[in-house]
Amino acid sequence: MSMKMSELIAEIEIIAPRELEEEWDNCGMQINMGIKDVNRVLVALEVTKGVIAEAIEKRIDFIITHHPLIFHKIDVVDNNNITGNYIIELIKSGISVYSAHTTFDDAFGGNNEYLAEIIGLTRVRKIKNLRPAVKGFAKEFVIGKMGNFVEPITMEETCKLLEDVLGIHGELKAVGDPRKIIKTVGLCTGSGADTMTAAIKNGCDLFITGDVRHHEAQIAKETGICLIDAGHYGTERIFAENFANLLRKNVGSKIKIIESEINSNPFASMV
Repeated sequence: MSMKMSELIAEIEIIAPRELEEEWDNCGMQINMGIKDVNRVLVALEVTKGVIAEAIEKRIDFIITHHPLIFHKIDVVDNNNITGNYIIELIKSGISVYSAHTTFDDAFGGNNEYLAEIIGLTRVRKIKNLRPAVKGFAKEFVIGKMGNFVEPITMEETCKLLEDVLGIHGELKAVGDPRKIIKTVGLCTGSGADTMTAAIKNGCDLFITGDVRHHEAQIAKETGICLIDAGHYGTERIFAENFANLLRKNVGSKIKIIESEINSNPFASMV
């Protein structure tokens, strides 16, 4: 089984359209080994030493990640630098890398829509940007989704639901009254606290994201919106499963698509 790399990239960009890429992002090819045919694809949240070792062991020739391997400008590929070392190891192993980052966050079936689906939200929709235009420009929508529970549940029940669905027991942090009834939920996977203001203005009872800072949590407390920080990794660990399944529907008969088994969460509980 194989397909041309150009055909695979075209299929990836049907799932994660390049026009959705934020201007600060670096989606697309990160390493292009120039191979004509792709046989085995590994889908992972990000490139790590463990993912590279897994790719070599499983004879992978193409990795699809959510987080870009090359995010900031690189002046020199240095083997003593983590990113440089990864690039060198991947090139030595003949492995190409592609990133579907913000192109997949708000795509149809992407990270945000998939999280909304698996926690049981209905009427899933984009979050309108209700902030005044800056210098005459304002995006119509912000990154993220919002939806409604069919039967409203308490904040405490929502936390338990999220822990079960994401497999992050004891890891999430929350702001708000555990007895508050939650009906309308806004969410943004990864580091999405910037979307919370729009979620408040759109009438959300709860906002779910990761990487929440102290002052952002204070804003939630003062404005009355409930907030769940389920972690950057916690809210995006669904990427590999989701993207691999979407890709299999289109090209699963042509190439082998494998979900990474590596847990790349850098945090661990010490108590």
